[in-house]
Amino acid sequence: MKRAIAAAGTELRREAEGGARVFCLPADFPGFAGHFPGYPVLPAVLQVLAAQVLVEELRGRPLYLAKLERAKFLRPVRPGEPLRVECRPRRGSWEARLAVEGEPAATFAMTLVEEDEG
Repeated sequence: MKRAIAAAGTELRREAEGGARVFCLPADFPGFAGHFPGYPVLPAVLQVLAAQVLVEELRGRPLYLAKLERAKFLRPVRPGEPLRVECRPRRGSWEARLAVEGEPAATFAMTLVEEDEG
């Protein structure tokens, strides 16, 4: 699933702290299957995965989700909508903000670790 999400993204934009990328997932993206029939929305777990993919690209290595905090999912993300993901490091975790056309879609903090930090 990570590869499919990464492939649906635009060029990575590095910033002084963190970075941003826009993902546009088509209707045939496997993550929409069955969630929900007749009204497909991107599951929250895949929104978190999109942020994780961004941080992995910024750090240049695979990471694992150790903790998710303060997660708020504010609007559904539908097929074909441009999902802008921004991540910035904050005190041992990453703050993520997701938006669709400027409208907040989700916010959360995630702690990502390397495999041997587990």
